[in-house]
This record gives sequence, C-alpha cells and structure tokens, in this order.
Amino acid sequence: MKIHINEMIIYKGGDPAFKYGIAKAFHNHENGRETRSFGQPLVVRYISEEKKYLVIDGYHRIVKGLLEGSREFECVLDWFGKKEWWVPPKEKRFILENYLKEENVS
Repeated sequence: MKIHINEMIIYKGGDPAFKYGIAKAFHNHENGRETRSFGQPLVVRYISEEKKYLVIDGYHRIVKGLLEGSREFECVLDWFGKKEWWVPPKEKRFILENYLKEENVS
C-alpha cells in the first residue's frame, strides 16, 4: 500500500549517540552509505490512537525518496513483530512540512 509522508510517524533522531532516526539516515546518505534495501517497501505499524503509521524500517529509503521528490512510499504493515513500539513524542518527530517552510523548498 502507498502511504503519504504526512501519514507517517518518523523519528527525527539527532540524539547524542546519533544512532537512529532520519537525521542519521540522511547523514549516512550524504556520506555514501545509502540504503541497502532499495526497492523494498517500508515496514510500518498502524498507531490507532493517532491514525498514523509508525515507520519501523526504511529510514534510508525515505531519505532517498524525499531527495528524489517522492512524497508517497510503498509500505507493508508489521502484523507479527514486536507487540509494542516506542512512539516518539511530537517534538522528536520529523515533519517534512516544517523543513520545507524553513528552507523555502517545494
């Protein structure tokens, strides 16, 4: 199924250890360490309380897609994995619209 970026919960990252999130995936991309899962769908989990999809796997594919102008991504639902996932609080989320406004990019 295709899911628009605005319907996703994406961890911003940039934590002190700089291990996770879209910030780390972008850093890797900029340094030549792109996705190793090109062509594979993102793995998401539906968070019913927010009516959005938490991205579990696919941050490098999101970065590559965004840089190529994509706003919708092929996804599969994770039905059988871990029962509970950490959902980043709103202030720790990547919201594309916020970055586009800051950079005046379309």
